[in-house]
Amino acid sequence: MDLNLSLFSYGGFSQTVEQQLPDLNQALKALPYKLPRRSDRLTQLSLLGLHQSCGDGSFDAGTHLVLASGDANLNSTILNSEQIFDSGTLPNPIGFINTVNNSTAYHICVTLGIQGQAISVSRDHCSLEAGLQIAATLQHSDPSPILLGTVDEVPNDPDQHRQRLDMPATTPLAEGSFWFHCGHPQQQQAALATIEYCGPMRDSRRIDEFLHQRQISHHLIGDFLRNSAVNEMQLPGERLDTQNLGHYLTQNADYLQQWLDQAQPGERLGMLNGTAGSDRLTVTLILKH
Repeated sequence: MDLNLSLFSYGGFSQTVEQQLPDLNQALKALPYKLPRRSDRLTQLSLLGLHQSCGDGSFDAGTHLVLASGDANLNSTILNSEQIFDSGTLPNPIGFINTVNNSTAYHICVTLGIQGQAISVSRDHCSLEAGLQIAATLQHSDPSPILLGTVDEVPNDPDQHRQRLDMPATTPLAEGSFWFHCGHPQQQQAALATIEYCGPMRDSRRIDEFLHQRQISHHLIGDFLRNSAVNEMQLPGERLDTQNLGHYLTQNADYLQQWLDQAQPGERLGMLNGTAGSDRLTVTLILKH
């Protein structure tokens, strides 16, 4: 689908996790926000990433929030499940509320003082793309600014999580949160880039023709597709060389920001991604201004 979604600023926070989960307390002390009471790690990562993208940290009250995550509240869900099934006790109210996947979006809205729509979405490796489509739908009916964020966390026991994912013990994991301030192209602020298109395609020949027609300068193959036949396709444009921090599902947001940092005005990125259990690819086009 054609989106015509403008990007005005961006930024994020990420880190690699080896054996122990890094402590966030020092980084959180530098935030200008008052943290929600007993906030969980997913909310904390979201606010750390948001702080890197928001400048003076002020937002219009009508700003909408779209939060995309591959695994959402993983830590809270694991901890509550262990308490119920291993200990045979009920979780405390705060712990249970944090397992509701829209709770992080709620905490962010309260912290920032924004009162627009708050929407959470999860679509495996394509959660960023799903968030872009929702943001574009919002802008068609309301010209208010939109905060689009991605966030994924590593659970408290990284080694156990690697076993859960059937990964070798030496596989690096990563967590992070990346944010895009976006909205209607008629806003007074000059846009840095435009999300022109985001939608599914099945036929590889059609994908190749589509990318040629749109005259892309670079293409990006998402992590999920790196070991698939898609990785062998001869696509137009230069292949984007990305820096992989470790396994996490919404890393495409990091890759997109890396490209925006180095892209020249007029260059266009074609981003390909996929999800488990589907033969459809999601194609996203981004034009740098």
